[in-house]
Amino acid sequence: SSFRHCWRSDIISLSLPLYFVSAMGSDTRVELTGTYVYATGDMFCGTLDLAGYPGGRGVLYYVETGDCDVGVFDRQLQQSGEGVRYSKDRNAAYHLMNGQLEGGLLDLAEALHLMEMEEIPAVWHKEAIPAPTSYDPARWRQTKGYYAYRQLSALPMLESPMGPSPFLPAWKKES
Repeated sequence: SSFRHCWRSDIISLSLPLYFVSAMGSDTRVELTGTYVYATGDMFCGTLDLAGYPGGRGVLYYVETGDCDVGVFDRQLQQSGEGVRYSKDRNAAYHLMNGQLEGGLLDLAEALHLMEMEEIPAVWHKEAIPAPTSYDPARWRQTKGYYAYRQLSALPMLESPMGPSPFLPAWKKES
């Protein structure tokens, strides 16, 4: 399937700090963790490249079907290597190889282990998206006050007043 890229304003969150991964020699790349939403409503959450496009391990949520794919993706959202597809209600998982169904149904615990995830991805589909609200002056003042407080307290300005995104994948920590 093809995806239409949205304008840069459609990147709805970038989580910092930046992780600088140094390879051999002077080759250095920057990885960001965040969210990219497409005009179709589909959403990628995970590793983004410096330009803010998908580029690495993450979760691709399909808004029409409610399914989601977990794996390693390139900028064109082509999945490479092993992956897992979760059903709309997240009670079934299927093995993927290079973006294609292969191997059949997986146990949910096995799927989490295969993808090195802490928890099953959050639900994202048309019925789960809240209805848009109009401009609310009270909400605007509350948000403005939140950031003014953080600035006066010398706290990081990168945290949302709505809390952390439930859609960013929780990967197992390397020990």
